[in-house]
Amino acid sequence: MNKAPEKTTLTYAIDRKGSEIGTHSVSYDFTNDNGVSVDIEARIRVKMAFITVFKMDHKAQEIWRNGQLVEMTSKTRRNNDREEVALEATDGHYMLITDEATQTAPLDLVPSSFTKTDFWIDEGQKDFMLLDTLTGLMRPSRLECHDRVKVELNGQIQDARYYRIINLEKDALSHEFWIDDDGYLIKAHLLTKDGESLFYRFKDGVDGKAA
Repeated sequence: MNKAPEKTTLTYAIDRKGSEIGTHSVSYDFTNDNGVSVDIEARIRVKMAFITVFKMDHKAQEIWRNGQLVEMTSKTRRNNDREEVALEATDGHYMLITDEATQTAPLDLVPSSFTKTDFWIDEGQKDFMLLDTLTGLMRPSRLECHDRVKVELNGQIQDARYYRIINLEKDALSHEFWIDDDGYLIKAHLLTKDGESLFYRFKDGVDGKAA
């Protein structure tokens, strides 16, 4: 999101193959030291013939100060597998801790929550290192700013800025984002590692703003 609202929660529906399979929420809480605490929660349930064949629960917290991510923790459960990721700024870099290893990461790292407020650009493109907050994996990526478009969301047409993210390792699309003029993400498309398409659509949040 390009603009962090004051102490509120933004909620998104997650759709797969035309059906809602979960929700994703982002809550902001500003602190007195020019910082913001961001709490993220996602829940997915995929059913087939009334049987749950996949489930995921994800919770994360990010601490930002002066626009810089200083700390992040996340816990994810996918079916019976559990993963934890921790990130902490120290001595000009991050310490990234996962179940597999501890390593350093650059301070310009961008978490896949996309809560970094100065991430979005007005034109052109920029390369960056993307952190998958579910797994702790990093991959070189490119943000592309494209033309403005009209977006249909829950029966309404909205004007939006359109962005694409390219996985540079695979030279393939990984994300699409549509952001309104107030700076809020209203729709997103995520391609999973298995080639599945997940769509996020804004449900409700700031001052009763709803799609």
